[in-house]
Amino acid sequence: MRKYAMVPALVAAVAAVWVWTASAIDGPRTLTLIEVSIPKNDRALGDFSFERPPAAGDRFVVTNALTSEGKRVGHVKVFHTFVTGFGRRFDRKATVLFVAQAYVPGGSLLAEGYGQVSADGPTKLSIPVLGGTGSYANVRGELKVRTLSQNKTHLEFRLAP
Repeated sequence: MRKYAMVPALVAAVAAVWVWTASAIDGPRTLTLIEVSIPKNDRALGDFSFERPPAAGDRFVVTNALTSEGKRVGHVKVFHTFVTGFGRRFDRKATVLFVAQAYVPGGSLLAEGYGQVSADGPTKLSIPVLGGTGSYANVRGELKVRTLSQNKTHLEFRLAP
């Protein structure tokens, strides 16, 4: 009889951990935003400068505004690490590791993944969403990225609890 005395406490502890780690969203959800570049906001890191094409190992970070239906709703910080560069004449696609934290009403979302980008053309990427905070705690999903213009990018977060 004594060996079963701990079962209710163990069940309660497991349930508490499950509730604590569960996502705050209760079903699939899509969050569509426009990332708007803020002029002169790219910050080179290390010995990289924007006076030459990025090469393997170069890094920079940018913070941009996020809008929905024309209204600012948050911001995004994106850390870029170049795995391969564009070449001296920008004649190749570059492979980049993106780490993006989007701060939106109700919390934040974290996406991280590799993508190939052209120096002069539109970009279309799909990056895994690894989690979030607040209303987006422990979500998973996909971030679809599509360049609209030189200073606007369409972001579509496809989320699952």
